[in-house]
Amino acid sequence: MKRWRIAIVCWGCVLGLERSAPAQQTPGAEEPRRRTDRNRIGDRPRETAPPAKEPEGAPPPEAQPPPGTSPDFEPLDGRWFIEPPPYEVNSPRDPLNPYTQNILKGDYPIFGEDLFLNLTATDKLLIEGRRVPVGTGITGPERGKDEFFGDFEQFQVINNAVLQADLFKGQQAFKPVDWRLKAALVYNTNYVRVEETGAVNINVQRDTDRLTDYLALQEAIAEIHLFDLNDRYDFVSTEIGILSFNSDFRGFVFNDTNLGWRIFGNADANKWQYNLAFFNQLEKDTNSELNRFQDRGQYVLIANVYRQDFLFLGYTASFSVHYNHDDGELYFNRNGFLTRPKPAGLAKPHDLDAVYLGWAGEGHIGPVNVSHAFYQVFGREEDNEFAARSTEINAQLAAIELSYDIDWLRPRIFTLYQSGDEDTRDKDAEGFDGILEAPAFAGGEASFWNRQEIRLLGVSFTQRLSPYVDLSTSKLEGQSNFVNPGLLLAGAAIDAELTPKWRAVFGGSYLRLVQTEAVETFLELESVDEDLGAELFLATQYRPLLTNNLIFNVGFSPFFPGAAFEKVFETSEVQFSGFLDTIISW
Repeated sequence: MKRWRIAIVCWGCVLGLERSAPAQQTPGAEEPRRRTDRNRIGDRPRETAPPAKEPEGAPPPEAQPPPGTSPDFEPLDGRWFIEPPPYEVNSPRDPLNPYTQNILKGDYPIFGEDLFLNLTATDKLLIEGRRVPVGTGITGPERGKDEFFGDFEQFQVINNAVLQADLFKGQQAFKPVDWRLKAALVYNTNYVRVEETGAVNINVQRDTDRLTDYLALQEAIAEIHLFDLNDRYDFVSTEIGILSFNSDFRGFVFNDTNLGWRIFGNADANKWQYNLAFFNQLEKDTNSELNRFQDRGQYVLIANVYRQDFLFLGYTASFSVHYNHDDGELYFNRNGFLTRPKPAGLAKPHDLDAVYLGWAGEGHIGPVNVSHAFYQVFGREEDNEFAARSTEINAQLAAIELSYDIDWLRPRIFTLYQSGDEDTRDKDAEGFDGILEAPAFAGGEASFWNRQEIRLLGVSFTQRLSPYVDLSTSKLEGQSNFVNPGLLLAGAAIDAELTPKWRAVFGGSYLRLVQTEAVETFLELESVDEDLGAELFLATQYRPLLTNNLIFNVGFSPFFPGAAFEKVFETSEVQFSGFLDTIISW
């Protein structure tokens, strides 16, 4: 039985091999029918249309591309003119639309492949109301007041129309530009109204308000790329002209736009950045705070270096040296007030030399965001007005801010220490002061204490956009003053990204004088308390276009006087500032 089964299996294999073998055709035999040439129903041949005839006079067909090429790729004049995808074809390129490309915004080269022009027009409007101490206009129409301080309410409107042109060669998204020419023209209109005469102008006949305008070439830069250090585009470049420069992360010592020269670059795959800058300071217009073409007699030399991932990933450290030489010639500002020297004590023109050594940092250490700065300043000032003698400078500044991100919220705490002078009449000047500072710290521009200038007997107790209590006449036109009471500030705030278009900040600070000797000597008071007071600040920013082409900033900050403020300014009223700031740019 097994033999029969084996035979049947073998015979089946032979039949299967015969069926699978291809059939051989003899010459002249009919080709077997193919399924592709038949219809499935009726097994009839398909009807095929006769080939189309070329019409007479028709052009010859296009030549086929040579082997190895494809018609899907065609040469273009440049990558800047690639046609947009189909879903953008129906969207016309509106020159006023910030989202569309435009040759005047540097999206396309104006000539060749790498020569670009970027034009920017910006209008910045500030409307501000405030209550700050103002001296009584004793010689004005309302003479005869018994109080030294008068009505504190003030109102101000500032508008800056800016036209900026930036012409550069090089595709700066991939490497440094070969060269750049940049200029900015600013037209300022400034209106301020107070309630006391003699505040807006030394001439009491000018009444209590002031309207001025000023046109300035605020920026004019020529930049040249010198050379590359390696194929990663570590480079060295230089620029000269009227240029903007911030010497550290937050602007604790120097943040200005002025006449200067700078060498800058990076190294080690951009892990190091460095600057060497020299400024021959120009005078500022008193009301617009823009540059004038007049030599200031002040020279500033700054060298700094930044190191990314210093000790910790995500933390950047900055080490810097600042040198400030100020000749301090006799100067009256454009409203007629004496600005150099200070109208106090030994009012005598004098020189000042100061050197700042600094360490600042910005970034995060693990999940904690860190921002800090420490500065030691030493030098010499001749004939300081308050000390009535030459002084040796030895002062310090320390500031730190810690924050932690929780989804769309960032709570933060901060403190700032500005050393004060404990003995006004000795040869040591121990109160810290900057060169031309504008610290973006604590409440920044939303803070009453940081935002407002508070005048006191010809000097400023604090400067506008600076928290330092320095008793200088003006940080823009006056000289730094290192015989001052100093400041201790501590507070907390919370930043909130409410929506992609809307953000807000809310916080508060407590403020104290570090030393009171300078204030007591200046005002001839027996004793002044250290407690300055406390403030709250609330600010919000709205960007309806999701870009920086239209920005609305609104803020309000009340200040609650402490014992020191009440005694110095003879008031316990709540001070405040409120503002609306709009920015429109194209």
